[in-house]
Amino acid sequence: MAGTSFSRIPGADGAHPTFCRLCEAQCGLIADVEGGRIVKVRPDRDHPVSEGHLCVKGPGMAAITHDPDRVTTPLRRVGGAGMFEPVGWDEALDDIADRLKAIIARHGGAAIGLYQGNPAFLSALHIAYSSTFLRSLGGSKLFSVLHNDGPGKTAAMGLVYDNPADKTFPDLERCDFLLILGGNPLVSHMSFVAEPRVLHRLDRIHAKGGVVVVDPRRTETARKYEHVPIRPSGDAWLLGAMLHHIFEQGLEDRAWLDRHGVEWQGLRDAVEAMTPERAESECDVPADRIRALAVRMAKARTAAAYGRLGTNRGRYPSLTNVFTEALNIVTGRFGEAGGWVIGKKPFARQGAPRPAFPPHGAARSRIGDLPMMLGYTPGGLVGKEITTPGQGQMRALFVTAGNPVNSYPNGAETAAALEQLDLLVALDFYVTETTRHAHYILPTPTFYERPDFTETWVANAPRPWVQFTQAVIEPVGEARAEFDIYNAVLSRLGKAALFAEDGPLGASPSLIDVIDTSLRKGTYGDDFGARPDGLSVARLIEEFPSGVRPTPSVDPAHSWTRVLTPDGKPRLCHPVVRTEIDRLLQSSGEDKRGILRLFGRRRLSSMNSWMHNVEKLVRSDRPTLQMHPRDAADRLIGDGQHVELRSASGAIRVTVELTDAVTRGAVSYPHGWGNAGGWRFAASLEGENINQLASSEPEDWEQVSAAVHLDGIEVTVTPIEAVADAVGG
Repeated sequence: MAGTSFSRIPGADGAHPTFCRLCEAQCGLIADVEGGRIVKVRPDRDHPVSEGHLCVKGPGMAAITHDPDRVTTPLRRVGGAGMFEPVGWDEALDDIADRLKAIIARHGGAAIGLYQGNPAFLSALHIAYSSTFLRSLGGSKLFSVLHNDGPGKTAAMGLVYDNPADKTFPDLERCDFLLILGGNPLVSHMSFVAEPRVLHRLDRIHAKGGVVVVDPRRTETARKYEHVPIRPSGDAWLLGAMLHHIFEQGLEDRAWLDRHGVEWQGLRDAVEAMTPERAESECDVPADRIRALAVRMAKARTAAAYGRLGTNRGRYPSLTNVFTEALNIVTGRFGEAGGWVIGKKPFARQGAPRPAFPPHGAARSRIGDLPMMLGYTPGGLVGKEITTPGQGQMRALFVTAGNPVNSYPNGAETAAALEQLDLLVALDFYVTETTRHAHYILPTPTFYERPDFTETWVANAPRPWVQFTQAVIEPVGEARAEFDIYNAVLSRLGKAALFAEDGPLGASPSLIDVIDTSLRKGTYGDDFGARPDGLSVARLIEEFPSGVRPTPSVDPAHSWTRVLTPDGKPRLCHPVVRTEIDRLLQSSGEDKRGILRLFGRRRLSSMNSWMHNVEKLVRSDRPTLQMHPRDAADRLIGDGQHVELRSASGAIRVTVELTDAVTRGAVSYPHGWGNAGGWRFAASLEGENINQLASSEPEDWEQVSAAVHLDGIEVTVTPIEAVADAVGG
């Protein structure tokens, strides 16, 4: 690899090694540059993990990089929403700093918030330095997509391990049986798992013992392997009944549990009422099949149960994810090869003290009295934090690449609230449904225009690797890195630069210097010569431009060092878990006949709404409401018919697609549609934003994790003609 001829100067003609930053897979790419433009993106066949794998998203981002609709110069608001004029960087930054000074003087730093969004969220250290920027201003209102993407998982990690910052994942390399709940890896790769060649790994697992996909829809992954249809939001019942059967039959790994001192009896008692027969009536999975799944999970040589997006957006996301952790633990899979593991972070310093996180619920939101996880205010509260008077009312907001108007329920409410801010600064490369309300839009680079390191997700790699990439091309137009923008604001406020210190980094270190120091002092680093075989940024550039695997596989035993409970053992029945089990049991027995529940889905080419402006990706992709033919017949609905999809919170009009791929009692519509920003092609596409059907009221969310319920929403589907007749009547 070191001998491969690569261009090392951003924008120089030739082939540039880099990697994708649009999902956890982080596939290796080769970007061919001519005349300062990316003319082709191809797979990096020398990449040590993706090994030539490539999906459509990496090339799609190259199209966005050179999109004529892209914002490439600072914009200043001059009128109503969406009305901007170009402005110089110094003029924009000076005014932003002056406005911040006035806001802080009048309201204090607590009036300032920051929203972290994708794709900047996946760049190295972005989470750390944007959070530091907010704290430097005296602010603490930090928002992200956490509460509609992974709230249940984060809550479960805190409840079970006292460690909400890490994520457990399956050791795919040595796994014989894999249970997938609410995930579709053939489309989404494997969220929370950094494995580019997931299809090959799943094929091997299925050949050894089986890959079982639990989902209300026969997804692309379910079609290829084994499908267990389930009612939307029924996963907690399925998992609880599996645990019940394991305990009833003595299938728990008693020797393993005793060896590790794990107290499991409380969980056994708590799920005693969750029999497979009772679960069948709640989740529509036959009791015998529930028992069979439990036996397969318990008796496989190696196994793991993995849940993803669908387990985080329904009615019981925290309990579902706790049960997933528990299923892996009571069958003896946690911290074992081929089982359920926690990986090593590349920037984790040797000998650093164990982190300590506040107990679950110790910090709570100003509005709704909801638990705050990892310091994040529930993202669905962005609008209400602006409009609700009182101490800490938000008067200024920085939005980095996010789109909360579209990402959370009641976008109209959020949009109206944004108009009330004294200052809204958006760091983005598009005029979106959110940024159109900004006072300033500051252009930022795509991942092809920035140097970067695989920091964010490599800890979740069954086959760990690291890679540093230089920028492929210089930033287009006047785009600037977020790190530099934040430092420019801090400088104007007379505050210290990000990561400033008295040591070798100095008073104003560059982001690359911080990355290099963090790498060298971290898990795989050279410790500035103390570990001669270790890595540095310079060594990665010179010797491993396509990346390197510093260790053959994830270390299962390391998982135990990330259990941060006082006794170092997983906590299987936290009091919050008992309360959630009681809530689940109390909800059982409801008459579900005739009820339809909505859940989302995604397609590979359109999984990110801001990629809808790439015509090549979505020109043949039209969103439809998938519905079972028998459910449609009951409502006199035909294939291709236009219908009103209504919930207690709103209504949209969509087109029906009849298919038996969805279970009876369920309807599915893809998320991310309904574009109304400044992107010309995307705005011309049909489609609606299904988040408008979810409730924006905090009391309607899950109280354990502040999860906004975006799946499992009870809806009605009515032909447009019938709606018109009813209105006319």
